[in-house]
Amino acid sequence: MSGSRLPTEFASLEPYVGWSLESERERVDRKLASSPDEIRSFYDTMMGRINVVLDYLDKQWGEDMSAPDQRLQLLLLSLVEISTFVELYGLQEAEHACEQRRFVRI
Repeated sequence: MSGSRLPTEFASLEPYVGWSLESERERVDRKLASSPDEIRSFYDTMMGRINVVLDYLDKQWGEDMSAPDQRLQLLLLSLVEISTFVELYGLQEAEHACEQRRFVRI
């Protein structure tokens, strides 16, 4: 794919486009396969732009969102997926939690 895979305004997030994953399972797997440094970098970068991203997507929302806008939205979903891991557990597994891959959507 040529050019930016994200909206032009968010070209600085391009290094993290690999976090734009469609399914919850893919996002969990990505989180579990990533190093603490990779997760922290993604988290810090996204949180540094969170208000701008939310304001932008609020104006783009709808069924006819462009592919770059959809990828940006998926970045937000990955941010949600890792935020508890970063904010509550300090990038460590919760001591008394169920292994995350055991959760299956039915």
